[in-house]
Amino acid sequence: MHPQRDIMHRFELKDGAAAVLLALAVGGAAPAWAQSNATTTIFGEVASPAGATVVLENLDTGVKRTLTPDAAGRYVANSMPPGRYAARVLRGGAVAASREVEAVIGSGAEANFGAVENAATVVVRASRNPIDVSNTNNGVVFTAKELKALPVASDVAAVVQLTPGVSRGTNSQYGSAPQIGGSGQSENAFYLNGFPITNILTQVGASELPFGAISNMQVLSGGYGAEFGRSTGGVVNITSKSGGNKFEFGGKVATVPGRLKGSPEDTYYPRTGAHPDTDGKLLFRNHDNSSTSKVAGLYGSGPLIRNKLFAFVALERTKTDSESVGASSDATAKTLLTGWNTSESKVDRYLAKLDYNLTEDHHFEYTKLYDRTRSSSRAYGYSYATGQHDNVPGNAGESTRNCCGASAAPGANLDIFKYTGYLTDDLTVTALYGKSRTSHGRTPNGYDPKLAQTAGGTTVQVPGLNYPNPQSVTGNLVDPASGDRQTAKRLDVEYKLGKHSLRGGIDRIDVESVVGFMLAGGYRWTYRKASDPTRAINGAFETPAQGGGYGTQGYYVSRDYYSNLARPTSEQSAQYIQDHYQVTDRVLLDLGLRREQFTNYTSTGDAFISQRSMIAPRLGATWDYHGDSSLKFSLNAGRYHLPVPSNLSSNMAAPFTSTSEFFTYTGVDQATGAPTGLHAISKPYSANNAYGQSRDAREVTAIGLKPLSQDEITMGFERAFSQQWVAGASVQYRRLNDTNDDTCDQRPIDAWAARNKVDTSHWGGFQCAIINPGRDGNLMIDFADGKGLRRVDITAADWGNPRPDRSYRALHLSLEHPLSSGWYGKVTYTLSRLKGNMEGQTDTNGGGDVGLTVSDDHKELMYNAYGYLPGDHRHAVKAYGFVQALPELNVGANLTLLSGAPRNCIGELPDALRFDHDYGAAYFYCNGKPTPRGTQGRLPWQATLDLNMVYLPRFAKGLSLKADVFNVFDRQSITRYNETREDGGAIARNYLQVTGRTAPRSVRLTAEYAF
Repeated sequence: MHPQRDIMHRFELKDGAAAVLLALAVGGAAPAWAQSNATTTIFGEVASPAGATVVLENLDTGVKRTLTPDAAGRYVANSMPPGRYAARVLRGGAVAASREVEAVIGSGAEANFGAVENAATVVVRASRNPIDVSNTNNGVVFTAKELKALPVASDVAAVVQLTPGVSRGTNSQYGSAPQIGGSGQSENAFYLNGFPITNILTQVGASELPFGAISNMQVLSGGYGAEFGRSTGGVVNITSKSGGNKFEFGGKVATVPGRLKGSPEDTYYPRTGAHPDTDGKLLFRNHDNSSTSKVAGLYGSGPLIRNKLFAFVALERTKTDSESVGASSDATAKTLLTGWNTSESKVDRYLAKLDYNLTEDHHFEYTKLYDRTRSSSRAYGYSYATGQHDNVPGNAGESTRNCCGASAAPGANLDIFKYTGYLTDDLTVTALYGKSRTSHGRTPNGYDPKLAQTAGGTTVQVPGLNYPNPQSVTGNLVDPASGDRQTAKRLDVEYKLGKHSLRGGIDRIDVESVVGFMLAGGYRWTYRKASDPTRAINGAFETPAQGGGYGTQGYYVSRDYYSNLARPTSEQSAQYIQDHYQVTDRVLLDLGLRREQFTNYTSTGDAFISQRSMIAPRLGATWDYHGDSSLKFSLNAGRYHLPVPSNLSSNMAAPFTSTSEFFTYTGVDQATGAPTGLHAISKPYSANNAYGQSRDAREVTAIGLKPLSQDEITMGFERAFSQQWVAGASVQYRRLNDTNDDTCDQRPIDAWAARNKVDTSHWGGFQCAIINPGRDGNLMIDFADGKGLRRVDITAADWGNPRPDRSYRALHLSLEHPLSSGWYGKVTYTLSRLKGNMEGQTDTNGGGDVGLTVSDDHKELMYNAYGYLPGDHRHAVKAYGFVQALPELNVGANLTLLSGAPRNCIGELPDALRFDHDYGAAYFYCNGKPTPRGTQGRLPWQATLDLNMVYLPRFAKGLSLKADVFNVFDRQSITRYNETREDGGAIARNYLQVTGRTAPRSVRLTAEYAF
């Protein structure tokens, strides 16, 4: 069905034995159709099907699957594990013809058989389709061999950047999480062997596996079928390696030495013209910052029972030592005592996979993934005058982090069980069950969790009495119980019915989180003194004088509890059906329908967000114009929904405790610093009524809250001009329909209360609620007037927030040279426009947690907010490839050219618009005049070239020595400015200060040996 790069040989059959198959030449990253989110499809035609059977044999495991072609000669094998296969046609028990294909994740691998030339000949062909007409999705697939050959960092986010329409996230708060097709950094879905590994708490980023354990990585940048959901950005679909019948072992060591890195650019105060004392002055000395990373890894695979049970294990540890200046040149002497930071991090990852083939028709697999990051840090004194640091520890901290914040590595400890049953040639069933666990934590050096904090200066201490403070850690710490648990269940059924390949399924994800903070040590003793011992203290039933002890002199102490520990849960379920309909030999339709349900619960188990029966239609179509796969036209259209992350529950519906209980005392324990001889003069008292209770779930969200959703349409074509060159073009349009965000504006509620003559004199005030911006937001509120909750109807006009607007338009062009003649290359160009008044669940300018941006807190924040969004990069050129330059030498390259993002000017509201409790310099106004979003020029272009060389010495088979150089020319382009212009009416000292640059040059040296 297409022009093929064929390798054909003829072998004489002897004694009925089949010929040995040729190895397949691996092609480049190709478009993919998601037949399943972790498998592949092998299909084709047999010219004379009568009496023929097709046997598909996995060349690594020896596992076979036998199919009978239909009357027209067609056969389809769904839900096959990715890998190299021999496809054989058997007639009368003898091999009549054979093909070898490589089937990658989500793609269709085609093996067709024409008329048999003679009974003694086997035709062996090795090919990989340059154009796959069996798919309708938009995206690429990278194989392990390609990832090994390209100069790319060893993490998933770096590989995703190779895909057209993908850019690095604009908000450093969320780390390296990508933006795909104009979406926010929290709008992507990540899978490993069919199991969701997206960050459980924030939906930003994902757990990672040892990089060498990746078999296939599929990046879908849009247009995916109904089996995929919970994403309005992209889908990153990973399959891990598996064991086979051959024992294989190997290991690698790698280092990124600090001495070979480029020096980071120093940071200077911008020249504002308004601050001569700081304009142009050095602010941070960055060129002294350095880090060195070392990686060690081992892997092994092989059969536990030949042709039946296989194992694969990979282990990897990355250790990074860093040094940096942590204080600014303006820091006080006290801060400079801790101005030099050293840190050490260890990332441990391992993956184990077992594959068991009970029979040819029943396959079981188990995957274990472990991903943990530990880091420790110390601080020392630093002098800007000398540029030197001392060796006197000023502060120390140690943390164990698996998911300690939006920018931290999510981590993982997960188990995945999967079953695939080929019940008949036409009926396939897959079932998946998995659990994932992450933990949060920070344990400073010297911290004793049983030792309470103490506070209070000399003015509140009894003269002559010693007040030791042995607890060195003050403030809040992540609660030690913090962590996340996720359980995922999925069932898929595929059935072939004539020209229809029907696929349907159900899935459910249950999430439980424990997230929050508490005072280090559990609580704090705060020593106090009353100016009048005989005067009552707020919340006390006795005066200090009545309490006795030192209370007669006014001295007393409070035991303070301060914590915000939430236990939110959520349920995400979906049902889908998809018809893969081959209308004619040249026209394929994918008709899909997805139904989803998202429910978020408070710590007390009450549903505060319940979004039900969300219908998402999907349409995909391909037209094989010539019928030979040389020219393909495609169309995709669909709706996509995104759930609310668990961290929103922890912010909006969490129990909050802030109490103080007062005592008089007679002494101080010299070992702990705690008061002795206590006499209570109050009960626990909270000035803001924070006694650990949760908000009523009905007050947290607007009635009838709609989900975040997006519509998309894509049209494109691919053309194979020859066996070596394939070109493509597509246009993509995405539009955000609705989003969920918090508003904190009490003014519309006050106006409603005044119109309806409601007594608000005892009301504690509005605590924010989740609404659909631009829609009527009807709330339930208790005004503390004795009438309980009542419905408060506030129209969209009363709120004043506009409807969310985010549109992404893109033209993608590509030219690819599939692997042949010893080289592979691909270049893409994207012309795009990302415009609107908000970015989605995340916000670059105002910050905030995922799903709780600053944008809609009140209407003035959205004035002049429409314009080019921070993720708008008008032009993007990406080119990558590799070549076998010499028999023992391979060379790879990766080039990225990215036009600069738009700039803003953020300032204060004009006097006529100011109101009580406005946010100061947070608006699209500067110097009292409107400054619409994205109208202040552009950041400079980013240009990054990465190169590598791989030496494969003949005298040491299995050994490879590789050098990767990232950002060869050390171009540290500016990626972010401080856009806040005003500070109390004056120009801010830091306006247009550089706050982000591309990483300086680095070199990675790797030695790897495979046996």
